Amino acid sequence: MHKQPAPQLASPWARLRAALGRVVGLGGASARDRRLADEIAFHIDMATERNRRAGMSAADARRAALLEFGGIERSKEAARDEHRSRPIEDALRDLHYAMRSLRRAPAFALTTVLTLAIGIGANTAIFSAVDGVLLKPLPYADADRLMTLWQRDAAKATQDLLSPANFLDWRDRTRAFETIATAEPFSMTLTTSDGPEMIRNWNVSEAFFQTLAVRPFLGRFFTAADHLPNHAPVIVISYESWQRRFGARRDILGERLQLDGRAATIVGVIPRGAAYPAGRELWSPKVFTAEDREMRASAFLPTIGRLRAGVKPAAAEAELTGISAQLAKEYPRTNANIGAQVVPLEDHLVGGLRRTLWLLVGAVGLLLLVACANVANLLMARTKRRGRELAIRAALGAGQGRVVRQLMVENLLLAVVGAIGGVVVARWGAAAIRALSPASLPRVDQIEVDIRAFAFALGAALITTIVFGLMPSRRAARTDPQEELKSGSRSATSGRDHRRARTMIVGGEVALAVVLLAGAGLLVRSFVAVLKVDRGYQGDHVTTATMFTWQWNPGPAKLTGFADELVTRVRALPGVRAAAVATSVPLAEPIGPSTGQFTIEGRASGATGDDQAAHVTVSTPELFNVLNIPSLRGRLFTRDDDAAHTPVLLINETMARRFWPNENPIGRRVSLRYAGKPIVREVIGVVGDVRQRSLELPAEAGIFLPLAQSPTGSIMLVVRTNPATDVAIVPAIRSTVKSMNADLPIARTGTIEQLTDDALRFRRFVLLLLGSFSATALALAIVGVYGLIAQSAVERTHELGIRLALGASRSGVLSFMMREALSPAATGVVVGLGASFALTRFLRGLLYSVAPTDMVTFGVVSLMMLGLAAAASFAPAWRATRVDPLTALRHG
Repeated sequence: MHKQPAPQLASPWARLRAALGRVVGLGGASARDRRLADEIAFHIDMATERNRRAGMSAADARRAALLEFGGIERSKEAARDEHRSRPIEDALRDLHYAMRSLRRAPAFALTTVLTLAIGIGANTAIFSAVDGVLLKPLPYADADRLMTLWQRDAAKATQDLLSPANFLDWRDRTRAFETIATAEPFSMTLTTSDGPEMIRNWNVSEAFFQTLAVRPFLGRFFTAADHLPNHAPVIVISYESWQRRFGARRDILGERLQLDGRAATIVGVIPRGAAYPAGRELWSPKVFTAEDREMRASAFLPTIGRLRAGVKPAAAEAELTGISAQLAKEYPRTNANIGAQVVPLEDHLVGGLRRTLWLLVGAVGLLLLVACANVANLLMARTKRRGRELAIRAALGAGQGRVVRQLMVENLLLAVVGAIGGVVVARWGAAAIRALSPASLPRVDQIEVDIRAFAFALGAALITTIVFGLMPSRRAARTDPQEELKSGSRSATSGRDHRRARTMIVGGEVALAVVLLAGAGLLVRSFVAVLKVDRGYQGDHVTTATMFTWQWNPGPAKLTGFADELVTRVRALPGVRAAAVATSVPLAEPIGPSTGQFTIEGRASGATGDDQAAHVTVSTPELFNVLNIPSLRGRLFTRDDDAAHTPVLLINETMARRFWPNENPIGRRVSLRYAGKPIVREVIGVVGDVRQRSLELPAEAGIFLPLAQSPTGSIMLVVRTNPATDVAIVPAIRSTVKSMNADLPIARTGTIEQLTDDALRFRRFVLLLLGSFSATALALAIVGVYGLIAQSAVERTHELGIRLALGASRSGVLSFMMREALSPAATGVVVGLGASFALTRFLRGLLYSVAPTDMVTFGVVSLMMLGLAAAASFAPAWRATRVDPLTALRHG
């Protein structure tokens, strides 16, 4: 008796394949088992019948058939394993073949992957921005009930922040909101071992963090007791400050900081991304004073409210409008035209940017279409070159479905690799967006390539590859193998349908690129127009230093004396050409009241039809020399314009033209209410317009007051230097201030050029993104044109040889090939221009001094596209004319 050999253990690969097969085979198992049982029963019945014919009894015939067949259950299981493993084996075999095929064509694989990576990466980066800024919910509970509240000026149809007294009345009288809270912009002096440092903070009212409905990251937020007068100072710090200033230590609760000469205790840390309003380092309790309760003319408090459950924003706005009407009757001097406006917090944060971000989504979507069209063209060219290989496979029995499946596996492999490359590109793109983003872009820290962005990249890659790869795959599978094998050579003329499809794809690429280029061109012209606008001042080599001197200079005389001494000392520094002190400079964030209400003696308020308000700047006489603001009529300030002399003011050209048309305003008297009670002042001069708030808005009515007659402790030192002194001036200013007061911190320093750069940052941000998309689309379209003519030259080698052999000139062949390339390019330009006329209107809000249908831009874009298409097609077309007719005919 022979000993049975021990059964061999299946290899790990076989076990894995069987496991995968069982998983794959779960679907439709019952139906397959029924078919398998029927098939086995059929084979046993046939064997039984054969045994009966051989003379066996029915029972013996059945028994013999069963013995001959073997174990029924074992046979069923073997068949099931075979059925289940076949799809896995086929898929792995297709994948292995696809990898071998792509390794044999590295240039094609690399070009396709890079094209997909660029298109998918750019889309993923923009998706990350849109996801972080628009799609991710705000980090507050029931964020849809969070509203921002505004005073609305009915006369000017503008909205403003709230005044302290109006805020208190709204808070006490509302029933539509659970809570209303506000934040007062403030600054405090932090005393450190390195000297004093100015810290910007928010003084927040009671229930501020309860209104936001946010939990502290560490510690607690403020209680009602923290808002009582003379309560021990406490502060809450931002997550960023906790990391940067305190090294992310979790034991900082209870630590004390010296703020404005008092010890303030850290009681909590705000979670990352939840700080509101943003842009400051710490929060402290606001204690309303008697002066606050009377202050209605100055509006500077950003305010939020949480709606009661079930209350709609429109109902809440109607209630606050009614409260405002009551206040207008109670305080007609300050509240006559004041209404209310309720805006959801999310709309306030991103409302102005939503349109721009979706425009970028549309632009980058066009770029992805260009990339996909290029990939489709590459796939069509490759399948054409592989025509003989695919024909042989079809002749050996591979059906159309099998060929399509094999080609689609190759496409999906390219898609996955392209998606991985796209994620890398997206990470670079997201980092660039964060670095270039303007200060007005909220939630920048939320822009990151996370799992949602990766899923987007993978989905985009799979969808685009399937959609754009299916057409060439199906076209290749439908090719007649006999015709393909008979044609034999790679120089055989391509089918008309194949050429038409490639031509349409290239034309589409060009059209999409033209749309992007037209948009980018309009933005470029707008950017240049903004740069050329007359600003009314010269800001080159001008440095500013902001400081708040109230604490150390009580009283008007000391405030004025400190400012005069500071100007005198700084003006004596090496390299300083001029120095002044002012309360504002063009494009800078206000550091105090910046608007004044006025009436003109002899006229009723509002007699001109305009609300009589103007931007107010308080300065020393040297400001006009520092900024080179021209004097147009009358005179400028002098040192004699002090508290002992007649109150005076200067007006700008816009104010003179608006309120004294065809009149001389010099000597006219104006009652101005600015940071205090109204004071009657005499107009002594007219200066040129200065664009204070924006380079893109017309200059508003402006008033200048002498510092000696309106002393203030919120000042900006403004210094013009020689170019060689720019770098050294800030340390020199700090040293000068320290010599005057060692405890006085400088809040911030900067230059007018930096302020201008910040003002242009959003426009530059959009321009760089759309410009990069356009440049990439242009490059891909030109590559498409080049590929079209290059492939056509290869496919038409035999035809061109015949033309040359029959006497065609090489210049004629060159012209023929160039026409073949420029025809789809010209069609694409025409289609692209038509689409641009329809689509560039969505850029209207981003344009300045340029029409959305600017013909100069469209003309330049058209000529550039056609010129680059001609240049790209010339080289392969010229090479086609160099073909040897005998060689071409011999290999035809």
